[in-house]
Amino acid sequence: MPTIHPTSIIEGDVQLADDVVIGPWCVVTGTVHIGAGTRLMAQNYITGRSAIGEGNTFWPGAIIGGPPQDINFDHECEEPGLVIGDNNMFREGVTVHRGKTNEPTRIGNDNYFMTNSHIGHDSVLGNNIQMATGSMLGGHTTVGDRVILGGGAAVHQFVRIGTGAFISGLTGVSLDVPSWFIVTGISICSSLNLIGMRRFGMSAEEIKARRWVYKTLYRQRRSVTGALEVLRSRHDDPIVASYIEFIETSDRGLCRGPLRKHIRSGA
Repeated sequence: MPTIHPTSIIEGDVQLADDVVIGPWCVVTGTVHIGAGTRLMAQNYITGRSAIGEGNTFWPGAIIGGPPQDINFDHECEEPGLVIGDNNMFREGVTVHRGKTNEPTRIGNDNYFMTNSHIGHDSVLGNNIQMATGSMLGGHTTVGDRVILGGGAAVHQFVRIGTGAFISGLTGVSLDVPSWFIVTGISICSSLNLIGMRRFGMSAEEIKARRWVYKTLYRQRRSVTGALEVLRSRHDDPIVASYIEFIETSDRGLCRGPLRKHIRSGA
């Protein structure tokens, strides 16, 4: 049976795996499923239609599955909810809001959310992401695997952040960030995440290809049309092809480089 502290409140259609631990002064209400090995340490509030996987840890003050911060949203509506994978760490004061459109907010596996970080409604997060203290994701953001957000970093709604990107602390992005690029100013990609790529075990050839893409986009003063023409000359390289696809499908446009204005698809 789950271990539930007598001061906690469990109400609604709540399903708990046998070894779930719910500490003191927690509230779990709504249509909530919590998987094996998950622990609510104390003073947590989990609500809405929330499906939480195995091995997650919620530190005191984490509020999970709350309604979107939208004045037009019916706060009593549980749908479409929230889906959380396995082995995630939610430190003190983390807030995660459930979806408001057709799909739930989604969080993958093995992520670490530090104190007072926030994940807005309808966001989709991959795996092995780190969000430092006070970092924020607006609604409808998409975050790839192994992304790192520094302390106080802010991401505008509908922005996409590619795999392995690094958003420096006290910066922000309102435009899309390609994979393994580093943001060091407001919507400015100034370099590549070489340390992250090496830690991930990338080969020298793969790193070289990503360097070439970065230089083509940001160091040669080309328009997006010109940059894409050059990139397409190596479309048979799957790494280059992934960047081409990212640029061509960008609705908000790409973060600008240190020497040029931002790149917008079709510009």
